[in-house]
Amino acid sequence: MPGWPRTVGGVEVENPLWLAPLAGITFGSFRRFHRMLGAGLVHTEMVSALGLKYKGRKTKELLHGGEGEEPCVLQLFGANAEDIARGAEIALEIKSFAALEVNMACPMPKVTKKGSGSKLMENPQEAAEMMRLLKAFGLPVWAKVRIMPPNAAERTADFCERLFSGGADFIFVHGRTPAQRYEGTASREAVAEVARLYPGRIGGSGDCYRPEDFSCYLEMGCAAVLAARGVLRDAFLVPRTLKLMGAEVPEEFCDPSPEAQTKILLELGGSIYNTEGGPLALTIARRMLGALFKGFAGASQLRRAGAMTKSWPEMEELLRNWRKIDFSEAAQNEDM
Repeated sequence: MPGWPRTVGGVEVENPLWLAPLAGITFGSFRRFHRMLGAGLVHTEMVSALGLKYKGRKTKELLHGGEGEEPCVLQLFGANAEDIARGAEIALEIKSFAALEVNMACPMPKVTKKGSGSKLMENPQEAAEMMRLLKAFGLPVWAKVRIMPPNAAERTADFCERLFSGGADFIFVHGRTPAQRYEGTASREAVAEVARLYPGRIGGSGDCYRPEDFSCYLEMGCAAVLAARGVLRDAFLVPRTLKLMGAEVPEEFCDPSPEAQTKILLELGGSIYNTEGGPLALTIARRMLGALFKGFAGASQLRRAGAMTKSWPEMEELLRNWRKIDFSEAAQNEDM
């Protein structure tokens, strides 16, 4: 892609389309999957700093990954700077990361009631202290925030200024307020206003479901854009967007045949099965059915058949042999 790779936020990346942290989704196999599809950078799930501090086994498992996912950014959440720093220290003993990021955007009560996530935007001094303590690890320090009403762009920019003064290298701005949670529409205009104040230091987030959505954020001044829930609707959203932006992308990632779609889900499910286990492989495969099987006769029937499977080996058997199933009647019904 013209002008890339490039260093953004202190990290060299191949392109500005990055996989967002997604709870229960962006574990190691899923990160490698989207790096293979072309995402320029990936994130861990949102990891509890306290969980790491108190040696939580499940929390540490969120860090697991492997070759093929780099660059990968660790996203932590916590209510105070000391916990965040301790969590980062423990995480870095387990695995290396391209950057350290603090989530100051999650609006869910189970996170905010403890002073974490978007609640930190009410405590800019502590938020800036997190940035300052994380700088001691010698890695780029990032944050993710939401827009703050009223006068969203102005208040959000003020908060970002506090973070930059504390040592932040890069900040994602999600275009919804904490009160909106995930409802309504993300304000790209508010994000763009902040991005124009800090050229090259702001990433955009919110409502990216089509290639044009990513392009819009970039054209409005964002240095990078996060792919989040959109990749759960269209598994090929990132490569389609890269192609729109002028990158060379394998055709099977942009206009995949039924066989290519099947192969990709088999590879993803098999990777999850071998590393994260059978139950998660089945869960993710079921979730990805609608994001993959599109555009060919019998696709909806195949999706329904996959949703009925009860184990990954059963799902794998279906995917390897679905061509032997007669979907002609179903296809005729779909065309009516």
